[in-house]
Amino acid sequence: MSLNFGEIVEPSTRAFWDDYDEEDENDNLLLDPLEWIWYNGGEEESSEELEIQKTLQDPFRFVIIEGQKVSSFVQTAILNGKCNPMCQLSSGTVNLFHLPAEKLLLCVSEELEPNLFGKITNKLSRWLDAAEGLTTISLLPAVMYKGLSEPEQDKVCFIKALNGNALLSISGIGQLEAPNVITGVSAGAASYRKFRSKETAIYGCYLDSVILDSVSSAPILRLLKALQIPCADRYELKYKTSSNLYM
Repeated sequence: MSLNFGEIVEPSTRAFWDDYDEEDENDNLLLDPLEWIWYNGGEEESSEELEIQKTLQDPFRFVIIEGQKVSSFVQTAILNGKCNPMCQLSSGTVNLFHLPAEKLLLCVSEELEPNLFGKITNKLSRWLDAAEGLTTISLLPAVMYKGLSEPEQDKVCFIKALNGNALLSISGIGQLEAPNVITGVSAGAASYRKFRSKETAIYGCYLDSVILDSVSSAPILRLLKALQIPCADRYELKYKTSSNLYM
């Protein structure tokens, strides 16, 4: 069969069109407005403004931790399984925890959609403006880091810092150098603070596996302690009973 230039040939299966259907669904999700869903412990319903004001009554530090499958680590190692999120976004995987005793606001993000990073930053803007200090900790694959030294190649986790000069000599943390960059909600929040002349400490934790265990989490726990963020002395990965066999 001869084909003319520019002729449209329809595929013989639905697989081709199914890909387009999925893209349309994702586009619709990006158009949905982001809203906070609040959890007030069964109390009477209150407005978003009132809930936000509760977190702004005292000076506080803002910490953003993001990465793939980071929520279970935060729940176990930092929150000790005893703290529930005060709110989460209606779209995207972002939760906020308020720890008034520690004067700490903690944002945990597993969001991977680049088009949502700016919107999420805007939803965090009230706290980014009010916080005494902002610290971002990003868990990233080690293969993303360019210019790896030989000692770092043998490590299951190494940490690089940007604007975190106070910890460079204390914890042996290296300086994040070009062309390496920080992306995600951390980058959006840090940029927001920078253009308002507010300080931000940025840390990239580069891992050889997205699944944290007692070895790879040890440098991260040392970093948290150096930042005076309350956390466990050790993190143990809990395996679930499962089988890869199937019928």
